[in-house]
Amino acid sequence: MTVTTLRPRPTDAPAAVFDPTDVETVRATLADFAAAQVGGPVEIGPLKRFTVGFSWVTYGFRATWSEAGHDVERNLILRAGPPTGIFGPYKAYPEFVTLRALKESAVPVPSVYWYSDDLSILGAPFFVCDLVPGEAPIPWTHDGGPAFDDERRVRLGTQFVGALAALHDFAWQDTPVASIDGTRDVHRTAVDQVDHWMDLLGRWSPDRVPMLEMAAAWLRENAPVASRISITHGDYRIGNFLEVDGKITAILDWELVRLGDPVEDLGWVCLQAWRGRSPYMCHFFEREELRDRYAALTGNEVTLAQMAYWEAFGTYKLAITHYGATDCFSRRGFNDLRMAGMGAQIPRMLLQLESAMERAS
Repeated sequence: MTVTTLRPRPTDAPAAVFDPTDVETVRATLADFAAAQVGGPVEIGPLKRFTVGFSWVTYGFRATWSEAGHDVERNLILRAGPPTGIFGPYKAYPEFVTLRALKESAVPVPSVYWYSDDLSILGAPFFVCDLVPGEAPIPWTHDGGPAFDDERRVRLGTQFVGALAALHDFAWQDTPVASIDGTRDVHRTAVDQVDHWMDLLGRWSPDRVPMLEMAAAWLRENAPVASRISITHGDYRIGNFLEVDGKITAILDWELVRLGDPVEDLGWVCLQAWRGRSPYMCHFFEREELRDRYAALTGNEVTLAQMAYWEAFGTYKLAITHYGATDCFSRRGFNDLRMAGMGAQIPRMLLQLESAMERAS
């Protein structure tokens, strides 16, 4: 496997213009870039754009090149962070180095090949990784109730919690992951996250939002001290992994990865948005069983009160993300009606935030 770390873009290099619909230009640019990484020609097949995802643009393709005298053929993924995306401006480096570091761990992740944050190449940060087989279960049900039978629920849920425990136990300190964003101060990680998302709201909403300001004040006042600092996924939930025949093949969508309190990910798993009316968090386990399974795997005790705090924070974060989606559609020209749809869901998100805060109080 060829892995290349590129030098930062010179400050005087003009940025290219990224047009995700111009797949032929993207393909030709990618072929030139890949050839420079492997030291020889790379044949890039037709790009197929995937419509899943709300932030980065994703393409699938087949690539062929020669390495050490042998032909290499791979089904690959190109992920590019468009300037108009919700969380832009993006960087590929955090996701790339995290996936590379985790490849030999118990966390199922795709192999990564190349990346660049040089905007003069494609006009957007990007990386290339393996296309992993599988489907992402998104279990919407007509009544919002449980989506899986018990056998499948426990089988997938056991792997889901196991991968999260392995992520949080991963020794990141002596890897490039140590250079990604996050707070290493156990006393500050929660408050810094609250402030970060309030700063984003200030960028995305022209008006003040009293409910979110009240939530931010409560979250600061009740911020817990982390028991440890781990890699946190930032969006660990149903829909962000692939599975084949009941086996999880890859954890996906690492764009919010950072260092922080691992209980943040547990709280995110518990959001009402991922379970509807089901009693099972992400349609897998009730809160107590989720906590107990996680504690048994990590050896770190977590209280329901800690999980409730981070569930309230997660709902606050998701509500603010909905404002970001509205801003994407109305001001930044991200022409995706799903963004407008998220804007229409803001009142519901604020009600869910109120309920989550009541639970945590």
